[in-house]
Amino acid sequence: MIYAAFTLWLLLVLFVGIGVYRLWTAILKPAWIHWALLPGTVVSEMAYIFGCLITGGEIRRAKLMPHSSGTQGNTNGEPTTEASAGVKYLGPVVAALLSIVACAAAIVVVHSLLGDPVIRQFATAGGLTLTASLPETLPGDWEQLWQQIGGQVNLLQRMCETWAEVDWLNWRVPVFLYLSLCLGVRLAPVRRPLRPILAAVVAAAVIIAIIGLIWPQFSGLMKDLWPLLTYLWALLLFLLVISLLLIGLLALGRALLGKDST
Repeated sequence: MIYAAFTLWLLLVLFVGIGVYRLWTAILKPAWIHWALLPGTVVSEMAYIFGCLITGGEIRRAKLMPHSSGTQGNTNGEPTTEASAGVKYLGPVVAALLSIVACAAAIVVVHSLLGDPVIRQFATAGGLTLTASLPETLPGDWEQLWQQIGGQVNLLQRMCETWAEVDWLNWRVPVFLYLSLCLGVRLAPVRRPLRPILAAVVAAAVIIAIIGLIWPQFSGLMKDLWPLLTYLWALLLFLLVISLLLIGLLALGRALLGKDST
């Protein structure tokens, strides 16, 4: 069941990351967002380009950063990378899968080098030790479903408590927070077709399940990484809530000032 739960939470992490990205680019210049998320942008885009190349695709133009003005055919501020996979259906899936795997691997590396002070504080400190974790099984009935939904509030609270309790003078804390934010938001190849991304997640889940059947110790490795997955989900969920609140306040301010377009 841990593999099914992993697939579900991975899908949700990808969707929330895409949602946060699109909300940010709706209220700020997209070029600013790309520069702010530079580490994640580089890893995601380079992995996607590599995936296109190994499937026999064509790279007509590769530019990671858009023009700051967002003009000249790039009005949405996306990186002006024109890459097409070689195989019609399989190619985009492979490219999206490599992008997800590259960002996920980078998150694991950053966690192993810098993340211990933050993850340890998030997972074990405070009064929410038992609930500051994603469930490792899917809900079996309505009661369990609502319990898991209610647990997301505890994760948001735990995230706020963690940021208030960690030692910000320890240089690893802000660096890990920044890199995990960049890589988490850009975990999915944003503005790419959604269907290949979904297929890539399913393919990743199947591969992980097969590895788990062949290598029994793999489930133990996933349990070791579960606090990191929980932290990443809680971080993106917190960013999504804050972004929605900010957009709502901006809309309210425009309405009060009589500047709304309706």
